[in-house]
Amino acid sequence: MAKIELVRRPSLISPRHLLRYVFFTEMQVEQAANILNTLMLNDGKMPDSEWEKFVLSSRGLYVKVMRKLRDVGMVDKKMGNFVVCEDFSRAMSKLSEYWNELVQSHSEGDRAIEF
Repeated sequence: MAKIELVRRPSLISPRHLLRYVFFTEMQVEQAANILNTLMLNDGKMPDSEWEKFVLSSRGLYVKVMRKLRDVGMVDKKMGNFVVCEDFSRAMSKLSEYWNELVQSHSEGDRAIEF
């Protein structure tokens, strides 16, 4: 799974702020926002053959950002279309549930938990 910056008190003022926890540079955030905004304007999907419409400044930046969007589960490719998907939220929920289980087991006396 791709690395995501997690903080105790996330600042989620707008959807763009969420992207700042997933991407390392502002250019990557801009490219990701461009991809997601383009998809949203096209009812959440776009033919993969029109990938050049996503490119903001360079093909290399586009490829890197699209790969990460797909790796974290924000975008998927289905039947020749890039689509917005919910895998990201499912993955975050699973991580949250797993952590809660670990904390609960520890508080109930399980000392066999090892990282």
